[in-house]
Amino acid sequence: MMAARPKAPRGPVDWAEIRQRVEAAGRALAGATDMSPESRREVLEERARALARPAAAPLAGDMLEVLTFTLANETYAVESRYVVAVFRLTDLSPLPGAEPPVFGVTAWRGELLTILDLRAALGLSVTALNDLSRVIVLGEERPAFGILADAARELVTLAASDVRQPPARVAARREYLRGVTSEAVLVLEATKLLQLHG
Repeated sequence: MMAARPKAPRGPVDWAEIRQRVEAAGRALAGATDMSPESRREVLEERARALARPAAAPLAGDMLEVLTFTLANETYAVESRYVVAVFRLTDLSPLPGAEPPVFGVTAWRGELLTILDLRAALGLSVTALNDLSRVIVLGEERPAFGILADAARELVTLAASDVRQPPARVAARREYLRGVTSEAVLVLEATKLLQLHG
C-alpha cells in the first residue's frame, strides 16, 4: 500500500519567487563548477573550520551586572556595584529650600539618608502620578544618597556591547545615560549620578 502524499499548502503560487530561486541556484552551481577541485576542497575545509570554532564567550570585563527599576513608566538600570541597598520608603521628611533633585531625607540604618528624585534630572515630568515607593541607595565606599523609584525589578547581566548610544527620540538627559539596550532599558551612568549630590 502506497503512503499518502502530504498535501501541498493551498494558496497562490509565487512564480516570480520560484524563478528567482532557480536562477540563484543556477548561478551558485555555475560558480561551483568553475572552481578547480583543489579550490573547492580549500573552501569546504575553511567552512568546516569556521563551523567547528566555538563561539567566543564575552570576557568578564565586557559584562555589566545591573539592577533594573522603573520610574515614570520607563525601565532604567544602574550598575549593581554602585547599589548599596534597596528598601521601601515608609517615611520622608521634606527639606525646606532644597534644590532639585534633592527631595527630602529619611531615617535609614540609624542615620539620615538624602533622597533624590531623578525625574527632573532625567528630563521626565515631575507632575505625573508615580508610585515612588522604593529607594535605591547608591554609593561607592559608603552610601551617598537614595534615589526614588516606582519599583525595583531584577539583577540582570548584560554584555557591554549590547548597551548602545540612545536614539534621538529618547527624552532622558544624555549626560546621565550610558546607553540603551535592545529591550529599551535605559542604562544610567552611575558615576555621573553620584555627582548630583556631593
